[in-house]
Amino acid sequence: MTFTQRLIKYLMGVSIGLVFVAMAFGPRAFSCNYFPNARVLEEATAKNLKLSNEAATFFENEKLDSNFLQKKLFKKSKIDFDKSNKDGVPCRTYIADYKDDAKDYQMIFEVCRETSKLISITKK
Repeated sequence: MTFTQRLIKYLMGVSIGLVFVAMAFGPRAFSCNYFPNARVLEEATAKNLKLSNEAATFFENEKLDSNFLQKKLFKKSKIDFDKSNKDGVPCRTYIADYKDDAKDYQMIFEVCRETSKLISITKK
C-alpha cells in the first residue's frame, strides 16, 4: 500500500469520525461571561423575561420594542451593584443604567429562580 492510499484511507476515517461526533454532540450554545455585570444581564435574558404593567406602558409610550429590550437594554447596561439588592430572597433586585447617544434610561429588574421581571424603566 502506497503512502497516498494510506493518506486517503486516513482522511476518510477522520471525516467519518467527525460526522459521528457532530451528530452526537450537535451545535452548542456557548458564551463566556466572566464579569459580574455581564453574568447578571445574561441570566436575566436567559430566563423567561416578563414586563410589569408600568414597564409595558413605558415601552408603548416611548415606542420601544422587545428587540430594543433584548439587544440594547440587557446587553449594554451597567448595573449599580451598590444600590442593588443582590442577596435578596427569593428574587434579587438590580438597578441598571443604559446610556446611549440619544437615550438615557434607568431600569429596575428582578431575577428569580425561574423567571426575571422588568419592574420599571424611567428616562433620566
